[in-house]
Amino acid sequence: MAKLETLSSAVSTPIAQKKSKITPAWTYPFVTIASILIVWEICGLVGMIDPFMFSWPSKIMVQTWGFIINGSVFGHLAISGLEAGIGLAMAMIGIPLGLALGYWRKLEYSFDPIITALYTTPVVALTPLFVLWFGLDILSKIMMVFTMAVFPILINTMAGVKTTDPSLMKAARSYGANEFQMFKEVIFPSTFSYIITGIRLAIGRALIAVVVAEMLAANKGIGYAIRHASELFRTAEYLGYVGVLMVFSVLLTQLLKVFERKIAPWRN
Repeated sequence: MAKLETLSSAVSTPIAQKKSKITPAWTYPFVTIASILIVWEICGLVGMIDPFMFSWPSKIMVQTWGFIINGSVFGHLAISGLEAGIGLAMAMIGIPLGLALGYWRKLEYSFDPIITALYTTPVVALTPLFVLWFGLDILSKIMMVFTMAVFPILINTMAGVKTTDPSLMKAARSYGANEFQMFKEVIFPSTFSYIITGIRLAIGRALIAVVVAEMLAANKGIGYAIRHASELFRTAEYLGYVGVLMVFSVLLTQLLKVFERKIAPWRN
């Protein structure tokens, strides 16, 4: 009997260990999303959704699979990704600017009202002006992305500098650290989480900028594809492109998390 119990526990232990690997962080969102999709699909199948006004998961998946198979979505994604990538890379200038403005009070006093005014300005309304200045090609979209993405990075970096522990800065000064060493060894590491938060916010704003700019003045890109499908009242295709954009945004955010783990492993 005792042998049977021992054997039973030996067999059940690996299974219990395997089950414990599935954490609530995965099961809860999976169950929630699956429930929403099932209810949404049932509503569509029983005729509660007008296909002209909206669509449901199976129809959207069919349309999405169609433009994945013919490859048209990848051309649009390449253009939108290029515009968003270059604009976001340019927006990283917000990190050194934020460090400087957060550290030197006189600089902050001088530029803070201008930064606040520009950040709260609805830049999307300036899209026609950007097209006029930079043309119909990708440069106008890149500048739109830059303008919308730079301020979250800049403002979060400034806020991060102010949270740096004064005792650490005092200790660094007492050991003779110069300004460059102060930024490198004390201020930047303590500000890092704020910079990452700023970049996450910037990714969302960058995608908004690139889609709005492409919807208004472009003949390629995800924004153009969404506008084209909506003009032809292809609701399922339109929602399929929106879904692709959501997946693209999630992938960018996950890449940022991987990057964060690589260069700041202590945050885990």
